[in-house]
Amino acid sequence: MFVKPLMYALLWIGLLGFSGAQAEEEHIVDHVDLIALDAQLSLSDLINQTLEKYPDYALIAAMHQETDALQARGSSWISGAPQFQGYYKDDFAGTGMGAYEFDGTIQVPVWNWGQRDAGLQLAEQAGQSAAHQAKAIKLKVAGLVREVLWLLKLEDLRYELAKKEFSLAEQLMQTVQRRVELGDLPRSDFLLAQSESLQKKVALIHQEAAVMHARKRYYFLTQTHKMPEQINEAQSTETDINESHPALAAINASIAEKKAQVEWIKTQGSGQTTVAIGGVTERGSRNDSVINSIAFAVNVPFGGSAFLAPQIAAANREYVAAEAERMHAYRALLAGLHEAEHELEVESAQLAITQHMQANAEEHLKMANLSFTAGEINLTDFLRVQAQAHRAIKNAQESGIRLQRDIAFYNQALGVMP
Repeated sequence: MFVKPLMYALLWIGLLGFSGAQAEEEHIVDHVDLIALDAQLSLSDLINQTLEKYPDYALIAAMHQETDALQARGSSWISGAPQFQGYYKDDFAGTGMGAYEFDGTIQVPVWNWGQRDAGLQLAEQAGQSAAHQAKAIKLKVAGLVREVLWLLKLEDLRYELAKKEFSLAEQLMQTVQRRVELGDLPRSDFLLAQSESLQKKVALIHQEAAVMHARKRYYFLTQTHKMPEQINEAQSTETDINESHPALAAINASIAEKKAQVEWIKTQGSGQTTVAIGGVTERGSRNDSVINSIAFAVNVPFGGSAFLAPQIAAANREYVAAEAERMHAYRALLAGLHEAEHELEVESAQLAITQHMQANAEEHLKMANLSFTAGEINLTDFLRVQAQAHRAIKNAQESGIRLQRDIAFYNQALGVMP
């Protein structure tokens, strides 16, 4: 009659090494969100698939469209749309003199000095900004995917441990019930064991809900019910933020584009220079010969710097704001890297300690079980030792997952893609 508690303890200890999510078939609550592991789906593929469905990705197509438009404008031999101007007059109706005059002119805007080069430079910088912005958005998506994947990993582990704690609490309750029926233990022990089982069931319900919330969050982000089977990453050998970091490179490209915009506005000057060519046809009366002539005109605006100055100042303000944004972003990236590096170092040191504590907890649980079986300790003391063992095992299991998670977050802080 003392065999069951010992089997209970050995069963629990045999399950301590379990980690990782398994596909469960039974749930306490009917609300179930399914996520299937896919061995063929890599972390990199998942990020690319998520990127294509991410709302911000539509911005990239718009940026490329703007780049193409700027390139087309800068590549044109003229600086704007040509205009045709016609002018006609004749003698007043009723005079019958037959006098008339018709003027026709085609006016073509031409580039100011250095304006076309400035336009092409603006187009080139816009293209580079779009390319770097795409990488920055991909890094952002990678960070979101990494975060939700490791959240799922942790919640799945907690769920599996909660299931096993509840299962073992049920077995302990049944064992205690039989010993109570045999007169070995008081009925109060059965009530205590039953309360322990009910508490574990409540904890399991809450953890099951946490898993479903994490799964739904994963689906809302990735728009898929599949997740990679392998998500561990190798730690990057990089140790500092450099100019190739996607977020920093995107800001640098944006600064260059805004600077090119300032130069473009400056080259517009007081207005657009135009060249016109036209002809005039006229006669004084029906008896006069028709006179045809040709005309050339050049329109060169000058002065007016006071009217262009507000546009230059506004563009320069955006350029300076982008420079300030870069400084803030660089400091934030450095702070983020420091935090990620510190978390990784702490978890690395903590893992060895928690594993040692787990080994101690396993040994202590065996001893407590033997003492409980021999009647040397009561059920309350056994449950206290068991609770401590549960915490130690959970901490060790979670620490192993958090270490891999922190490696992924460290890579993310450095701007390294999977």
